[in-house]
Amino acid sequence: MTTPHPVHTVCPHCKRSVIALREQKHAHCAEHGIVVPMRSAIVNPPLIEPLPPARAA
Repeated sequence: MTTPHPVHTVCPHCKRSVIALREQKHAHCAEHGIVVPMRSAIVNPPLIEPLPPARAA
C-alpha cells in the first residue's frame, strides 16, 4: 500500500498555498487576490517578493 500525498489548500490559478478555514469560502492569494481555494496534492513554492532596487549613495 502506498502512502497518500499530503493535500494542500491552494489558489486554483497558480497552485500556491493559501490559508482558508474550512467554513471560509474565499482566501487571499498574493498574486491573484481573493480566490475560491481548492484542495490539491500539487503545490508550487510561494512567491518571493523582489527586493527594491538599491539607491545610489
